[in-house]
Amino acid sequence: MKIAIIGMGVAGISVLREWTKEMETDSSIELTVFGDQDTFGTGVPYQKDNENLLMNVPAEFTTIIPEREDDFVDWLKNTQDEENPRFKYYPRQLFGTYLTDRMKGWLKQSKAKVIKEKVETIGILPNKQFRLTTSYTVKDFDAVHLCIGNLPYKDPYNLIEHPNFIINPFPMEKNLSSIPDGAKVGVLGTGLTSIDIFRYSYYNRSDLKVSFFSNSGRFKSIGGESKSINYEFFTKENIKKTKENNMGFISLETYIKWFKKEIENQELDLNSDWIEQPFGSKVSIEKELEDSNTIGAVQSILLDLNPLLTDLWMALTETDKQIFLDKYYGIWDKLRSSFPAESGKKLISAWGANKINVFGNISNIVKNKQSFKFILKEQKSQQIDYIINAIGTEKNVSFKMNRIPLLHQLLNERILQPETFGGVQVTLPDLSAVSQKYGVIQTMKIHGELISGIQFGNNSVDIISESARSSVKDIVQHIKD
Repeated sequence: MKIAIIGMGVAGISVLREWTKEMETDSSIELTVFGDQDTFGTGVPYQKDNENLLMNVPAEFTTIIPEREDDFVDWLKNTQDEENPRFKYYPRQLFGTYLTDRMKGWLKQSKAKVIKEKVETIGILPNKQFRLTTSYTVKDFDAVHLCIGNLPYKDPYNLIEHPNFIINPFPMEKNLSSIPDGAKVGVLGTGLTSIDIFRYSYYNRSDLKVSFFSNSGRFKSIGGESKSINYEFFTKENIKKTKENNMGFISLETYIKWFKKEIENQELDLNSDWIEQPFGSKVSIEKELEDSNTIGAVQSILLDLNPLLTDLWMALTETDKQIFLDKYYGIWDKLRSSFPAESGKKLISAWGANKINVFGNISNIVKNKQSFKFILKEQKSQQIDYIINAIGTEKNVSFKMNRIPLLHQLLNERILQPETFGGVQVTLPDLSAVSQKYGVIQTMKIHGELISGIQFGNNSVDIISESARSSVKDIVQHIKD
C-alpha cells in the first residue's frame, strides 16, 4: 500500500504520525512525503522567523500528539531547560523546532521517502490510483493526503502587482527587512497577523511609522485567565438528544440560548448587552488587561468546545450558518482567536503614546507609483509608502485560484469541489474528498484550512492533529474491504 502525504506542516506531520503507528502491524505500507524546502517540518505558521512572533496560546494547550497533552511542555523541559513552561507563550519558530523534532522521529521509524518538491498535479488513473507529478518526478500511489496548509492571502484592492505591497508578510524577518528606514507603513487588517507585525516592528523596526487599517479599526481580544469548564448544555449527550428531536439539526437560536446559560453558570458579572461591546477597541483591551478573569472565562467556554465544533457547525441549517457568519462570527472570532496579554500591554502603550495609529472605515485604497492613499469614511485620507497585508487568507476557492497551481488543477478538473462556506467539500469525520466527477474519493483525504468550511474552526493545532487519526483509519479499513 503506497501512501503519499503532500505538505509537512501540522496536518502532514499528524498524518505521518498515524501512518507510522499503522506500520507497526502492517509492513506493506510505503510512505512518501512531499513538502516545500523552506517550510518542511514546520508549515508556514511555525517556520524559522523572528523570535518575537509568539504563539497565541500557552504551551499547555498545544501538542502534536493528542494522547500526550503535555508533550510540548515536556519537550520544553527536556530540550530548552525550561522549569515551568506550562503557562508561557513561546515563539512560533520554537514550536516549529518541536514539530520538526517529532517529525524526524516518525520519518526514521517509518522509513518514509522524502521528496522536497512541490506536487504540481494529481491525476486519477483507471485503476483508481493517483499519479503525482513534480518538476522532476512522476509517482503512483494508492492513497493521498492533501495537507497543503494556508490558502493564498486575500487581495481585495488588487494591489498584488504594486512593488510596495507585501501580500504575505511571512517570514517577516525576510519580507519586512527590505522596507527603507523611516517609511510610512500601513498594515491592512487588524487580526492576529497584525499583532505579529506590531511585535516585529516594536522590537526590530522602531524606525517605521506604522498605522493599522481595517473596516472595524479593532483588534482581537487578549487571552484571559483560562479555567476548566463543566458544560451543562454543550455536552455530547445534550447535542445528540437535541439533534434526534429535530431531524438532525440544532437551531442557531438554541445555540445562543445555551451559550448565555453557560455564561450564567460561570457566575460572571456581565451586563445583558456585554456581547455588543466593541471587542478589540483600545478601551476594550484596556478593560481586559485590568480584568483577565472575566474575558478568560468566556474564552474558555468557546475554546473548550473545540472537540465539538465540527458537529455543532454541521447541525446548523445552511441558512443558520449564514446568519451566524453575518451576525455573530466577528464577535466569536475576536473572543476565540485572542493574543497574549504581554502583546496587549505593549500595543496599548504604543497606541496611547501615538507611536502607532489605528484607523477604521476604509473606503478605498488608491495606488500611486511608489505609494498608496487610504481613503477613509469621515476621516482624513492617509498617505502610506508600503502596505503589509494582514487581511487573512482567501477561504472561497474556485478554479480561478491560480496562486496555488495544484489546487487550481484539482478544481479545474473537478477532482475537488468548492464548499459554500469556504474551502472544498469532504465527508466527516473521515475527510474524504467529494468530487463532482468521481463522487466520494475515500482514498483521497483533505486536511487543514482547505476544509475549514466544513471542519469549522479548525485553525488550532489540536483539531487538525486529532482529525488525522480518523482519516488514516478510514483508508486502512477501505483498502482492507
